[in-house]
Amino acid sequence: MWNVEEHRYGTSQEQKERELELHSATHIHISHNLTFMAKFMELQWKMLSVKSELSEHKYSSSPLEWVVMDTNIAYWLHPSSNAQIHLIGNIVTWTFATFGLAVFAALFLWHLLRRQRKIEDIPEVTWRQFTQVGVVCGGGWAVNYLPFFIMEKTLFLYHYLPALNFKILLLSAALEHLHTYILRYPSHRRALDGVLMAGLFSIYLAYRALSPLTYGQPELSSEELASLHWKDTWDILLRKH
Repeated sequence: MWNVEEHRYGTSQEQKERELELHSATHIHISHNLTFMAKFMELQWKMLSVKSELSEHKYSSSPLEWVVMDTNIAYWLHPSSNAQIHLIGNIVTWTFATFGLAVFAALFLWHLLRRQRKIEDIPEVTWRQFTQVGVVCGGGWAVNYLPFFIMEKTLFLYHYLPALNFKILLLSAALEHLHTYILRYPSHRRALDGVLMAGLFSIYLAYRALSPLTYGQPELSSEELASLHWKDTWDILLRKH
């Protein structure tokens, strides 16, 4: 097992000067008694402040593109066929998750404003549970997403995956709250159930359609690949024979 004690880069352009620089002793003080919290804070600061050496990349993207999945990443293309592997999310799930975030925020503001007027539509224990879900899941989404707007580094779609998980949890919480506390008539609840069943079926259809791009099989024809170009910003590889 390798144990890397020090990894340094020379800044001089001349080879001899760079060799002398790299072989000289480092003057950086390294503390071996950092607490867990100190290590954690240092890691977070480095992630926020470091600049990537790669300024641009074919598949780099901005945080705004992640929300509606306007981007993808191609990882592999078969040498002689159209088989390929991408990082490409289920666009229906991503859209529903964004909708769920908006619905949860609207419900929270609605309850908050009504409680300011001494109107309590839900019991106090339910309100506390609702706010706790908002703090944990909404806060988790914000912490894992918003810092990317101030990062000066090359960003990719996979940076959004942790935040996406929290948005999906918020979607579930918003739907449960709507079904239990907002929709008071059985007919309205049955209508919501129908919408949910249609949504789940559309998620399944999107999964079936995009799975060849996720798993690299089965191989699709050029016409089939072109039919999966659901957004103009997606970069799906088409082999030119």
